[in-house]
Amino acid sequence: MKQTSTHNDMLAYLYGESTPAQTRATEAALAADPVLRGELAELTQAQAALPRVRFSARKRLLDVVRNYAFGPDLQLSV
Repeated sequence: MKQTSTHNDMLAYLYGESTPAQTRATEAALAADPVLRGELAELTQAQAALPRVRFSARKRLLDVVRNYAFGPDLQLSV
């Protein structure tokens, strides 16, 4: 079977970062390809083995960044 899903598509699907259209396409590919399902299972196991790390900046650092970003010398356009 011709492979239409890329490694990046699978990772986006696994992390819930794919668009609805990409999700549908990936799920259709998974339904049709047992090898692809095996690859997703391996990626899922690898994800589960990753350590759960939370990064948090100190409040003072966040305040400095926020003040710099919204300071009078800079104008952010949205």
